[in-house]
Amino acid sequence: MRRCLVLLLVGCLLAGCAERTSLPEPTLGPVATSGDELATALINRSVEQRSVRFTAEQTLQGRSTRVEGGLVRAPEGRFVSLSSPPVELVVLPGAAFSRSQGGGWTRHELGDPVPVVEVPVTEVADVVDPVMVVEALRSGLLMDSGDETVEGARTRRYSLQVDLRQQADRTEDAQQRAVLLSAYDRGFISTVVVWVGPGELPVRVEHVMKTLGGEVFESRTHHYSDWNADIRVTAPV
Repeated sequence: MRRCLVLLLVGCLLAGCAERTSLPEPTLGPVATSGDELATALINRSVEQRSVRFTAEQTLQGRSTRVEGGLVRAPEGRFVSLSSPPVELVVLPGAAFSRSQGGGWTRHELGDPVPVVEVPVTEVADVVDPVMVVEALRSGLLMDSGDETVEGARTRRYSLQVDLRQQADRTEDAQQRAVLLSAYDRGFISTVVVWVGPGELPVRVEHVMKTLGGEVFESRTHHYSDWNADIRVTAPV
C-alpha cells in the first residue's frame, strides 16, 4: 500500500499535479458614473475601516510640507499620530501633544493650532482622514476614468473638475468656506484625481488648484495603505 502511494505521488509530481493554482487578483468595483456616486462609495467604505496609514504632501504658494502617520477610528473619536521631521504630533479626541527633535512633549488644547499642519487640534484629523479628503468629489464633474497600476496595486483612476462654489456650499467650516468662495470669485480652477483600489478604498488622491492663468496655486496629495493595520495611538507619558 505504501509503495502504491509513493508511486502515485511521483506520478502526480511528474504530471504537474503538485503545482498550486494561483489566487485570483483582487477585482475592482463597478465604474462610478458621477462625482457624488464616487464620493459616497469611498466614504462608506473608508468609514468601515478601523485604521489606515497615510502620507500627505502639500505645496502652497511655493512652500511644501509632508507628513506621514496613522489614523485610528474608535468609539471615542479619531486618533492620529503623524510626523514631519523633526516634529512629532499625537492627536486624541480631547487634546494633542507635540515635540521637536525628541524633546519634551507640549500639550495643546482643542482650540490651539498645532505645528506642521497649522490648524486647531479639532481639525487635524480632517487634514488626513480619507473620508474628508474625498468629500470634494461630491461637487466634481467626472471627466474621465481608466484602469491603472499605482505602487504595484491595481486601481481605477478618476479625473474630476470641482465646482468651488458647490464645494463651498457643502462646507460647514466658515473659514474654509470663505477661502473657497474667494478662490471661486478669483476664477481659480480646482481638479481632483483619485485612484481607487479593490474594495472601493482610495489609494491616492491629488487635489490641484490653479489660477485663471494656469499657474498652480496649491496642490495636495494623499496616499493611503495598510487598511485595518495594527496601529496604536496613545497619549505620551
